[in-house]
Amino acid sequence: MKKLKGGIIGTGMGRLHMDGYSKDRRVEIFAICDINRKEAEEFAKKYKASYVFTDYEKMLDVEEIDFVSIATPNYLHTRMVIAALKRGKHVLCEKPMAINLKDAQAMVEATKKAKKRLMVHMSMRFLPQFYLMKKLIDKDILGKIYYGKSSWIRRRGTPIIDFPSTGIMGRGDWFVQKEKSGGGALMDIGVHMYDLGWWLMGSPEVASVLGSMFAEVTPPRFEKRGIYANVDELSTVLVKFKNGANLFSEVSWDAHMEPGMSIQIFGDKAGIRWQDSCLTLFREEEGISTTTSIQLPSEDSLETSYHHFVSVILEADKKMIASGEECLEVIKVLDAIKESNQAKQSINFC
Repeated sequence: MKKLKGGIIGTGMGRLHMDGYSKDRRVEIFAICDINRKEAEEFAKKYKASYVFTDYEKMLDVEEIDFVSIATPNYLHTRMVIAALKRGKHVLCEKPMAINLKDAQAMVEATKKAKKRLMVHMSMRFLPQFYLMKKLIDKDILGKIYYGKSSWIRRRGTPIIDFPSTGIMGRGDWFVQKEKSGGGALMDIGVHMYDLGWWLMGSPEVASVLGSMFAEVTPPRFEKRGIYANVDELSTVLVKFKNGANLFSEVSWDAHMEPGMSIQIFGDKAGIRWQDSCLTLFREEEGISTTTSIQLPSEDSLETSYHHFVSVILEADKKMIASGEECLEVIKVLDAIKESNQAKQSINFC
């Protein structure tokens, strides 16, 4: 079978994309683009890519390329995605898909015109624990879902300050400038935690959003380092859905609090929780309350996000997980959180 030729834009988070595609026999990593040419050349050598670019427009002009992965600063997503679609490429774009709803809508319109696939890299949906949670929920084990809670608290996990500049996280000050990132903890990890809760709950339609954003701990740390930053370090949201269910989500880069990640989904038949590396099911059997630890499937047995993206390119009828159109709803809520925080009141969609 002829392999799909892929181009990767960005060698920070993009190195994870390269690794993912390298394990798929249906793919050839054909071109790599980054403004750091030396680093792009190193990855091209590692993955035997035919081309190296520092200008993404020139890379997109290569006709042989079937798809591109975009792993660049948030503010560049929209222009790069639209440029790729106009040249007939399928696109996998890192999260968040855009820094605001208007840009995200433009991306989806471009997808429809190009008649190509646009997937947003909501990678956590593909982790074993959340894959299994979704599978159990879809089997109606929880019954009617009426409440969800998702939380990711970091004690010291702020880009630029707490991550090395040469790795995959926080490469460049853009990460902490809202004009380029769209926001701080909200747009970095808040997008994941809200998306997971919403997706696990069945992607219900939003009725209202009450959001808050804080920057109380990190400003002195940035100032000490001489770094200009104007983004949130902690964000919370309460979303009410039109079906009557509620979701509360909170995230932080930096807080005087015990760090950890958890997701809880409440149903009228049972509840399920991921916390402290354990997946637990809570329910009542024959009048007795039970607590069951659930064994996770191995990562090797599951489809990765990269494999899924390639599959939806090759199989026109395959339903895409985290399509651009689906993720518009996530960006809509992120926008509403920022609007709610500024207005100090709920944003209603009814």
